[in-house]
Amino acid sequence: MEKLMTIRKVSASYDGKTVLHDVSMDIEPNKITAVIGPSGCGKTTFLRTMNGLLWEEAGAKTEGEILLDGVNIRSLPREELRKRVGLVFQTPSPFPFSIYKNMTYALKYYGVRDRKTLDRIVTEKLKMAGLYDEVKNELGKSAGKLSGGQMQRLCIARALTVEPEILLLDEPCSALDVRSSAVIEEMLTELKKRYTIVIVTHNIAQAKRIADNAVFFFDGRMVEYAPASELFSDPKEPETKSFLAGIYG
Repeated sequence: MEKLMTIRKVSASYDGKTVLHDVSMDIEPNKITAVIGPSGCGKTTFLRTMNGLLWEEAGAKTEGEILLDGVNIRSLPREELRKRVGLVFQTPSPFPFSIYKNMTYALKYYGVRDRKTLDRIVTEKLKMAGLYDEVKNELGKSAGKLSGGQMQRLCIARALTVEPEILLLDEPCSALDVRSSAVIEEMLTELKKRYTIVIVTHNIAQAKRIADNAVFFFDGRMVEYAPASELFSDPKEPETKSFLAGIYG
């Protein structure tokens, strides 16, 4: 199996309380990997270990090894790691600027100044996020005036401007209506042709629709990891079977 990220015996704790236990798995390139499980099982913590964000949280400690293209992420400069592994949060978080400035913020931080280059990347990534036609005539408008679904797509488009190898999404549709969720699902299915995506979702139907691989977490442990079609149709572990049957959630 080809792999882009290798996770080996990763554990995480807050103030001495372990919330992630000895997780090992591989992330395949150009696939959507869905992370599912009941609330409080460690899904978001897992995402935050993958781009080192957990290292910066007070009282947090991580153990184990995560390799990106064979290189331990702890050896990478933080700025490089965040550029290569992007994270979009559950609640849309546009900067309090215009749509255009949101889209160019990271590019300028990394030294891109040419206006034609900025314009080209802004247009390209907004199109990828299915947002360009909706905002092309109002790029100077405050991003805070967009709808919830538009804000989330803007945040995804903004993350794509620096060409991450892996895009991490934490419940990106949890606050959105059915139509907005469908737009984002369609977008993600198209984006995997170019990017590797890991999505935490509480929506099992959504995971079934878009995921290539699925991993089930329970009580901080990785219980089962398999191709999505197999995990949802023929789960091997009793905890997975119970979760998918709705016995707990």
